Amino acid sequence: MELRTARVPELTLVLLHHAGGSAGGYRHFVSHLPEHWRVLAAELPGRVHASGQHGCRSVGEVVDRLLPVLRAEPVGAYAVFGHSMGALVAFELVRALERLGRPPLWLGLSGSPAPETGGPAAPRRHTWPRERLEDFMRRLGGTPDSAWHHPVLAERMVRTMRRDLEIIDTYEYDGGPPLTTPLSLFAGEADPLVPPERVRRWGEHTRASAIFHRLPGGHFYLFDRAAEVCRRIVEDVTAHTRRAVATRAPGPPAPPVQEALQAGPSRSAVLGSP
Repeated sequence: MELRTARVPELTLVLLHHAGGSAGGYRHFVSHLPEHWRVLAAELPGRVHASGQHGCRSVGEVVDRLLPVLRAEPVGAYAVFGHSMGALVAFELVRALERLGRPPLWLGLSGSPAPETGGPAAPRRHTWPRERLEDFMRRLGGTPDSAWHHPVLAERMVRTMRRDLEIIDTYEYDGGPPLTTPLSLFAGEADPLVPPERVRRWGEHTRASAIFHRLPGGHFYLFDRAAEVCRRIVEDVTAHTRRAVATRAPGPPAPPVQEALQAGPSRSAVLGSP
């Protein structure tokens, strides 16, 4: 879904949505991004707007659907941002794009724990009974309370969430070399689902630099703080673009946090500055 076009885009930003969400959830980002940026939001298969597409059951299937679309797009310079499930898909998508020799300038990962080889098994939330899954969704937030008063809509939301949770819960990280793409990592300070430190560990998955942002809010902090999130995206993309060639040079994985910066009510840290 093209949220905004640009006659001669300086950069194309590709956005990937969270479990149970849709591409339209990013519409409110557009007004906070530079006018010379083209903004695309991927509608993952199985949504109403992804007509004719059956739902995917794994991260690999989602990537297989998205790759031909991105490769066919004359995007030029581009960056990728994903939240929650979208972050996991974005990571594997960029791994595939790097293997094809078409890496983005920047990758933003939000509200998702970094994968680990041999880590604990993911909870099988997609197998939960309807009542438990609905309770999980209500506690997590991100859905207006009024939506639950409409049985048909509520059933559709639960069905979509169950399908998306299967994608997340069945994901297995297969290891492999770190990315060469610079990262920005975003976490809600009070996220009940993903502790910020687990988001921070994505920095171990790149040879380039990684910047960690901890912002006030829960799992869906980015929708309450769209202007601030977009400002940080623009700042980080601009900074990483200036040193893209240097950060893609082969080298060892990024070291631990080197510097912490105070920025208003939010905190940022630079991991592995080149």
